[in-house]
Amino acid sequence: MSRLLLLALTVSTLAACGGGTGQTSPTPPAPSVPGPAQPAPMPTPTPNPTPAPAPGAYTVTGRILTESGQPLAGVEVTATHTVSYTYGTAKTDAQGRYTIALPQQLGSWDVVAYRALTACGQTFEVRLAPEVDTPFAGAQGAVRDFVYRKENAPRGKVYDYIDNSDVEIDYSTLEVTFTPDGPNAAGSTEAFTVKYPFGYGLPDMPLGAYFVTASHQRGGQKEGLLIKTRDNPTYAPRVRGCFLPDSHYGPTLELFWKNP
Repeated sequence: MSRLLLLALTVSTLAACGGGTGQTSPTPPAPSVPGPAQPAPMPTPTPNPTPAPAPGAYTVTGRILTESGQPLAGVEVTATHTVSYTYGTAKTDAQGRYTIALPQQLGSWDVVAYRALTACGQTFEVRLAPEVDTPFAGAQGAVRDFVYRKENAPRGKVYDYIDNSDVEIDYSTLEVTFTPDGPNAAGSTEAFTVKYPFGYGLPDMPLGAYFVTASHQRGGQKEGLLIKTRDNPTYAPRVRGCFLPDSHYGPTLELFWKNP
Protein backbone atom coordinates (compact mmCIF):
# COMPACT_ATOMS: atom_id res chain seq x y z
CA MET A 1 0.00 0.00 0.00
CA SER A 2 2.86 2.34 0.74
CA ARG A 3 4.29 1.72 -2.71
CA LEU A 4 1.12 2.68 -4.52
CA LEU A 5 0.95 6.00 -2.67
CA LEU A 6 4.54 6.84 -3.63
CA LEU A 7 3.82 6.16 -7.31
CA ALA A 8 0.82 8.41 -7.31
CA LEU A 9 2.88 11.25 -5.91
CA THR A 10 5.50 10.74 -8.62
CA VAL A 11 2.97 10.86 -11.41
CA SER A 12 1.36 13.89 -9.91
CA THR A 13 4.68 15.64 -9.69
CA LEU A 14 5.53 14.97 -13.32
CA ALA A 15 2.22 16.23 -14.49
CA ALA A 16 2.70 19.45 -12.57
CA CYS A 17 6.06 19.96 -14.26
CA GLY A 18 4.65 19.40 -17.73
CA GLY A 19 6.73 16.43 -18.51
CA GLY A 20 3.93 13.89 -18.67
CA THR A 21 1.57 15.45 -21.30
CA GLY A 22 3.87 16.97 -24.08
CA GLN A 23 1.97 20.35 -24.06
CA THR A 24 3.66 23.82 -23.79
CA SER A 25 2.34 27.05 -22.29
CA PRO A 26 1.43 29.90 -24.85
CA THR A 27 4.00 32.70 -25.30
CA PRO A 28 2.67 36.01 -24.01
CA PRO A 29 2.58 38.85 -26.68
CA ALA A 30 5.38 41.37 -26.75
CA PRO A 31 4.43 44.75 -25.26
CA SER A 32 3.74 47.45 -27.93
CA VAL A 33 6.02 50.48 -28.02
CA PRO A 34 4.08 53.75 -28.60
CA GLY A 35 5.26 55.85 -31.60
CA PRO A 36 5.67 59.66 -31.66
CA ALA A 37 2.50 61.64 -30.87
CA GLN A 38 0.66 62.92 -34.00
CA PRO A 39 -0.74 66.55 -33.91
CA ALA A 40 -4.49 66.86 -33.84
CA PRO A 41 -5.95 67.95 -37.23
CA MET A 42 -6.74 71.67 -37.50
CA PRO A 43 -10.46 72.41 -37.86
CA THR A 44 -11.51 73.78 -41.26
CA PRO A 45 -12.25 77.54 -40.80
CA THR A 46 -15.79 78.63 -41.49
CA PRO A 47 -15.79 81.49 -44.04
CA ASN A 48 -17.07 84.81 -42.70
CA PRO A 49 -19.98 85.95 -44.86
CA THR A 50 -19.94 89.54 -46.12
CA PRO A 51 -22.32 91.42 -43.83
CA ALA A 52 -25.48 92.54 -45.55
CA PRO A 53 -25.81 96.33 -45.84
CA ALA A 54 -28.06 97.93 -43.27
CA PRO A 55 -31.47 99.05 -44.48
CA GLY A 56 -31.05 102.29 -46.37
CA ALA A 57 -27.32 101.82 -46.90
CA TYR A 58 -25.86 103.29 -50.10
CA THR A 59 -29.11 105.13 -50.72
CA VAL A 60 -30.10 108.76 -50.30
CA THR A 61 -33.73 109.72 -50.44
CA GLY A 62 -35.85 112.71 -49.57
CA ARG A 63 -38.49 115.19 -50.66
CA ILE A 64 -38.56 118.73 -52.08
CA LEU A 65 -41.40 121.05 -51.07
CA THR A 66 -42.27 124.72 -51.22
CA GLU A 67 -42.62 126.82 -48.09
CA SER A 68 -46.35 126.16 -48.18
CA GLY A 69 -45.78 122.40 -48.31
CA GLN A 70 -46.51 121.84 -52.00
CA PRO A 71 -44.40 119.12 -53.66
CA LEU A 72 -42.07 120.13 -56.48
CA ALA A 73 -41.83 117.67 -59.36
CA GLY A 74 -39.01 117.44 -61.90
CA VAL A 75 -36.29 118.90 -59.66
CA GLU A 76 -32.92 117.27 -60.30
CA VAL A 77 -31.03 116.02 -57.24
CA THR A 78 -27.32 115.12 -57.40
CA ALA A 79 -25.28 113.14 -54.86
CA THR A 80 -21.50 113.58 -55.22
CA HIS A 81 -18.71 111.61 -53.54
CA THR A 82 -16.52 114.04 -51.61
CA VAL A 83 -13.23 112.42 -52.75
CA SER A 84 -13.72 110.63 -56.07
CA TYR A 85 -16.48 113.00 -57.29
CA THR A 86 -18.48 110.03 -58.48
CA TYR A 87 -22.06 111.16 -58.68
CA GLY A 88 -25.61 109.93 -59.11
CA THR A 89 -28.76 111.84 -60.04
CA ALA A 90 -32.52 111.51 -59.85
CA LYS A 91 -35.56 113.73 -60.42
CA THR A 92 -38.42 114.25 -58.03
CA ASP A 93 -41.76 112.64 -58.83
CA ALA A 94 -45.23 114.17 -58.58
CA GLN A 95 -45.04 113.95 -54.77
CA GLY A 96 -41.66 115.69 -54.72
CA ARG A 97 -39.84 112.48 -53.72
CA TYR A 98 -36.53 111.18 -55.04
CA THR A 99 -34.21 108.20 -54.45
CA ILE A 100 -30.58 107.82 -55.56
CA ALA A 101 -28.77 104.47 -55.38
CA LEU A 102 -25.09 105.10 -54.56
CA PRO A 103 -22.07 102.97 -55.58
CA GLN A 104 -20.85 100.77 -52.72
CA GLN A 105 -17.58 102.58 -52.06
CA LEU A 106 -16.11 103.96 -48.88
CA GLY A 107 -16.37 107.65 -48.16
CA SER A 108 -18.93 110.39 -47.73
CA TRP A 109 -21.40 112.11 -50.02
CA ASP A 110 -22.89 115.58 -50.52
CA VAL A 111 -26.34 116.28 -51.96
CA VAL A 112 -27.59 119.30 -53.87
CA ALA A 113 -30.69 120.03 -55.96
CA TYR A 114 -31.23 122.17 -59.06
CA ARG A 115 -34.61 123.60 -59.97
CA ALA A 116 -35.14 124.94 -63.49
CA LEU A 117 -37.43 127.95 -63.81
CA THR A 118 -38.64 129.72 -66.94
CA ALA A 119 -39.10 133.49 -67.03
CA CYS A 120 -39.79 135.47 -70.20
CA GLY A 121 -38.99 132.43 -72.31
CA GLN A 122 -35.61 131.87 -70.66
CA THR A 123 -34.59 129.07 -68.32
CA PHE A 124 -32.82 129.87 -65.07
CA GLU A 125 -31.36 127.23 -62.77
CA VAL A 126 -31.69 127.56 -59.00
CA ARG A 127 -29.32 125.71 -56.68
CA LEU A 128 -30.89 124.38 -53.47
CA ALA A 129 -29.13 123.10 -50.36
CA PRO A 130 -30.77 120.42 -48.19
CA GLU A 131 -32.18 121.25 -44.79
CA VAL A 132 -29.35 119.14 -43.27
CA ASP A 133 -26.38 120.25 -45.34
CA THR A 134 -23.66 117.91 -44.05
CA PRO A 135 -21.87 115.01 -45.78
CA PHE A 136 -23.00 111.49 -44.87
CA ALA A 137 -21.35 108.06 -45.03
CA GLY A 138 -22.55 106.03 -47.99
CA ALA A 139 -22.58 102.81 -45.93
CA GLN A 140 -25.18 104.39 -43.64
CA GLY A 141 -27.31 106.13 -46.25
CA ALA A 142 -29.26 109.28 -45.48
CA VAL A 143 -32.45 111.27 -45.87
CA ARG A 144 -32.01 114.77 -47.28
CA ASP A 145 -35.07 116.99 -47.64
CA PHE A 146 -35.24 120.38 -49.37
CA VAL A 147 -37.52 123.41 -49.07
CA TYR A 148 -37.76 125.97 -51.87
CA ARG A 149 -38.14 129.38 -50.22
CA LYS A 150 -38.79 132.80 -51.68
CA GLU A 151 -35.21 133.85 -51.01
CA ASN A 152 -34.05 130.96 -53.21
CA ALA A 153 -35.70 132.51 -56.27
CA PRO A 154 -33.29 133.62 -59.01
CA ARG A 155 -33.05 137.40 -59.08
CA GLY A 156 -31.99 140.23 -61.27
CA LYS A 157 -31.63 143.99 -61.17
CA VAL A 158 -33.77 146.76 -62.59
CA TYR A 159 -31.90 149.66 -64.19
CA ASP A 160 -33.50 152.96 -65.12
CA TYR A 161 -32.67 155.70 -67.61
CA ILE A 162 -34.14 159.17 -68.03
CA ASP A 163 -35.19 159.95 -71.56
CA ASN A 164 -35.51 163.44 -73.04
CA SER A 165 -38.14 165.27 -71.04
CA ASP A 166 -39.11 168.88 -70.47
CA VAL A 167 -39.66 168.25 -66.76
CA GLU A 168 -37.10 166.69 -64.43
CA ILE A 169 -38.23 163.54 -62.65
CA ASP A 170 -38.40 163.84 -58.88
CA TYR A 171 -36.64 160.70 -57.68
CA SER A 172 -37.44 161.49 -54.06
CA THR A 173 -41.12 160.79 -54.81
CA LEU A 174 -40.71 158.24 -57.61
CA GLU A 175 -42.71 155.05 -57.03
CA VAL A 176 -42.82 152.02 -59.31
CA THR A 177 -45.45 149.29 -59.20
CA PHE A 178 -44.65 145.80 -60.51
CA THR A 179 -47.52 143.43 -61.26
CA PRO A 180 -46.31 139.90 -62.16
CA ASP A 181 -47.62 138.58 -65.47
CA GLY A 182 -48.10 135.09 -64.04
CA PRO A 183 -46.11 133.71 -61.10
CA ASN A 184 -42.62 135.15 -60.82
CA ALA A 185 -39.57 133.13 -59.75
CA ALA A 186 -40.69 133.43 -56.14
CA GLY A 187 -44.04 131.92 -57.06
CA SER A 188 -45.94 135.13 -56.38
CA THR A 189 -48.56 136.92 -58.49
CA GLU A 190 -49.06 139.80 -56.05
CA ALA A 191 -48.29 143.35 -57.18
CA PHE A 192 -45.81 145.38 -55.13
CA THR A 193 -44.80 149.05 -55.10
CA VAL A 194 -41.29 150.27 -54.32
CA LYS A 195 -39.64 153.63 -53.79
CA TYR A 196 -37.06 154.07 -56.53
CA PRO A 197 -33.75 155.44 -55.19
CA PHE A 198 -31.88 157.65 -57.59
CA GLY A 199 -28.83 156.10 -59.20
CA TYR A 200 -29.06 152.71 -57.56
CA GLY A 201 -31.65 150.76 -59.48
CA LEU A 202 -33.56 147.91 -57.86
CA PRO A 203 -31.49 144.86 -56.92
CA ASP A 204 -32.71 141.40 -55.96
CA MET A 205 -35.90 141.43 -57.98
CA PRO A 206 -37.44 137.95 -58.47
CA LEU A 207 -37.15 137.10 -62.15
CA GLY A 208 -40.25 137.10 -64.26
CA ALA A 209 -42.42 139.22 -66.53
CA TYR A 210 -44.09 142.30 -65.03
CA PHE A 211 -46.53 145.02 -65.97
CA VAL A 212 -44.90 148.22 -64.78
CA THR A 213 -46.36 151.63 -63.91
CA ALA A 214 -44.54 154.59 -62.36
CA SER A 215 -45.37 158.01 -60.88
CA HIS A 216 -43.73 160.93 -59.15
CA GLN A 217 -44.98 164.17 -57.64
CA ARG A 218 -44.80 167.60 -59.19
CA GLY A 219 -46.14 170.62 -57.37
CA GLY A 220 -47.59 168.37 -54.66
CA GLN A 221 -49.62 166.40 -57.23
CA LYS A 222 -49.08 162.80 -58.24
CA GLU A 223 -48.15 162.49 -61.90
CA GLY A 224 -47.85 159.32 -63.95
CA LEU A 225 -44.78 158.70 -66.08
CA LEU A 226 -44.42 157.16 -69.50
CA ILE A 227 -42.25 154.02 -69.62
CA LYS A 228 -40.59 151.84 -72.21
CA THR A 229 -38.22 148.85 -72.05
CA ARG A 230 -35.65 147.26 -74.30
CA ASP A 231 -38.12 144.72 -75.62
CA ASN A 232 -41.07 147.16 -75.67
CA PRO A 233 -39.58 150.37 -77.11
CA THR A 234 -42.88 152.32 -77.37
CA TYR A 235 -43.64 154.65 -74.47
CA ALA A 236 -46.86 153.95 -72.61
CA PRO A 237 -48.36 154.60 -69.15
CA ARG A 238 -48.17 150.85 -68.51
CA VAL A 239 -45.66 148.51 -70.12
CA ARG A 240 -44.75 144.85 -69.91
CA GLY A 241 -41.12 144.32 -69.00
CA CYS A 242 -39.01 141.13 -68.98
CA PHE A 243 -35.67 140.32 -67.43
CA LEU A 244 -33.15 139.78 -70.19
CA PRO A 245 -29.60 138.40 -70.02
CA ASP A 246 -26.75 140.84 -69.67
CA SER A 247 -23.11 139.81 -70.05
CA HIS A 248 -21.99 142.00 -67.12
CA TYR A 249 -24.92 142.13 -64.75
CA GLY A 250 -26.82 138.91 -65.33
CA PRO A 251 -30.60 139.12 -65.81
CA THR A 252 -31.62 142.78 -65.99
CA LEU A 253 -34.74 144.79 -66.70
CA GLU A 254 -34.17 148.24 -68.23
CA LEU A 255 -36.80 150.94 -67.77
CA PHE A 256 -36.80 154.35 -69.49
CA TRP A 257 -38.77 157.20 -67.94
CA LYS A 258 -40.20 160.42 -69.30
CA ASN A 259 -43.01 162.79 -68.48
CA PRO A 260 -46.22 162.69 -70.49
